[in-house]
Amino acid sequence: MKPQLKVTGKFKDGMKYVHFENIPLFVIQEEDVIIFYSPVFDISGYGKSEEEAEKSLNVAIEEFFKYTMNKKTLDSELIKLGWKKHRKKKYSPPVMSEMVQKHEFLSEIMNDHDFRKQTMPVAIPA
Repeated sequence: MKPQLKVTGKFKDGMKYVHFENIPLFVIQEEDVIIFYSPVFDISGYGKSEEEAEKSLNVAIEEFFKYTMNKKTLDSELIKLGWKKHRKKKYSPPVMSEMVQKHEFLSEIMNDHDFRKQTMPVAIPA
């Protein structure tokens, strides 16, 4: 049985957000750099410490949302990434087996690197 994402909805600044509590995240280290990679967004962040890498990833995800919301392409970008859209703008992320096949970087991480898998919360504008 695959783990289910814990999802809640909240309003912030007059806008509704869907909160995913446990988005998968891969942590790898290459020399002096730590990389946080989110396969469900195909976005990475990096830094000299885990705190820097996580902050970098959060900024990259936030910028992804700002850009796609501004261009009105959030739905189409999430669908390209393998997210499933349900009624009333509800989404569910792609499953790991689909992501491994689709994202070359994820396959490389799993086959060629030592990594640690963890989760992180992400709020998606609805």
